[in-house]
Amino acid sequence: MIDILTVDPVLIVILAGAGILAGLLAGILGVGGGFLFAPAGYFVLLSAGFPKETALLTAFGVSLAAAFPTVLTSAVAHTRQGNVSWKTAAVMGICGMVFGFAGGFAAAALPVDVLTILFSIILVIGGIRMITKLPSGEKTTMPAPLSAGIGAVGGFFSGLLGVGGGTILVPLMTIFGKFPVRRAAAVSSAAIVFITAGGIVSYLLHGSFDLVLWIVLVITAVPAAYFSAAKISGKISDRWVRILFFILMTAVAVRMTAGVFFG
Repeated sequence: MIDILTVDPVLIVILAGAGILAGLLAGILGVGGGFLFAPAGYFVLLSAGFPKETALLTAFGVSLAAAFPTVLTSAVAHTRQGNVSWKTAAVMGICGMVFGFAGGFAAAALPVDVLTILFSIILVIGGIRMITKLPSGEKTTMPAPLSAGIGAVGGFFSGLLGVGGGTILVPLMTIFGKFPVRRAAAVSSAAIVFITAGGIVSYLLHGSFDLVLWIVLVITAVPAAYFSAAKISGKISDRWVRILFFILMTAVAVRMTAGVFFG
């Protein structure tokens, strides 16, 4: 575990800022926040002297653990607004939890550079999804087999790459389940509550966790997630949020990939 006293205060401020921003976007877009939690934690751990592979796997484990209370908070707020079909979310989430567990163990068996590149690809895909107009309908539930399949795909990549899975679940629900984007975001936040649990267990079993990082991320992200889900979601045009999301995720992907090729 890192010694908070030895870490540059600027890095802690950056980590806290990542938590706040991730929480705000979690409430609005139904994502877990891993796209910010993981890279922010990774860079802090590297600066604290952790080996590259240990830093990445620990960042992924912390990311999932921080995503759990963040999306739970968001899901509660969305449920109070009547936007969550818990039957669909539960089927999707339970299947995702099983495959998230498998994905977490797969991560420990792959080279760190492969994981970094995969994570960067997911970030870019998620960013493109944010600025691409997706076909959507008005459905609020899905057949169980479709929910299970979408949950399995999202869950595996959640465990493998330390992300909540929202960047995968939301477009799949929108395209195949014919959900409106905002409803998909609400259901995604509920499903990710289950999905992150499987990945968390697998990362904890192979010791990839840091309590200090988790505390900083959670105490900043959770209040932000509740505020955005309860007060901002549905009231703000998402055009600029999507554009900023794309810029942010692409920038993080470029930075992490550059580290693979240029050290």
